[in-house]
Amino acid sequence: MRENAEMHVLAVALLAAVLASNASASRSLVFTVKTKQGPTVAHPHPPAGGVGDSYDSSLSLANAGVSQLGRPARATVGTMRFTYTIRKQCTSFSSRCHATADFTTVTTLPGGTVKAAGKSISIANPEIVIPVTGGTGRYKGAHGTVSISPTSEKLSTYRLRLP
Repeated sequence: MRENAEMHVLAVALLAAVLASNASASRSLVFTVKTKQGPTVAHPHPPAGGVGDSYDSSLSLANAGVSQLGRPARATVGTMRFTYTIRKQCTSFSSRCHATADFTTVTTLPGGTVKAAGKSISIANPEIVIPVTGGTGRYKGAHGTVSISPTSEKLSTYRLRLP
């Protein structure tokens, strides 16, 4: 009888250890979506057209040629609302350009939202990479990056680590 009780305690301890290790393991989610930009609203900061100006805009997100996020290929999967403020500007984009902006984004996807934000993020590269700071629903506790394109490529890539 005592041997059964000891085996039961050992089995419960092993199960608890397995559950604890699974709870701390994170999983990755990577997906790329086509974007279509909505209207942009400028909030000039004197002198207009330069450092300190802020902009609000939105993107419509759709699957490209693949089904993902529980939606078929080419289906709309969400929206991104974002704000950015120019912190440093260049007269022309070159290898010596270090233009930056502060970004705040909220992406609404099936099952929740992904929030990303950062200060002094380079806007002089073919890809603007914004750190993910959290989320809601399915994306609660998310970390990683959201990469958006300032060019006509119009793709966004989400590289998420989920708890």
